[in-house]
Amino acid sequence: MPDVTLVVRGLAETGEPERLEKAVTRLEFVECAAVDSAKELLAVSYEGGEAELSKIEQAVREAGYEFEPTPGAKKAGG
Repeated sequence: MPDVTLVVRGLAETGEPERLEKAVTRLEFVECAAVDSAKELLAVSYEGGEAELSKIEQAVREAGYEFEPTPGAKKAGG
């Protein structure tokens, strides 16, 4: 099961980490997600590969956030 961490811009200002967590955990292949608002990080454990990582990234965008993968994120998706 891959684990990925994304840097989510603006997360500290919104004060709504639950909204982002719900958006990601709604995906059927996501095992769990944890948000650290202060550090602007989203950690996700999921089953799958690049296609599933793309769907996670899309869910983050649809929740209204911009992100950048940490260096290990692209390796996890591959």
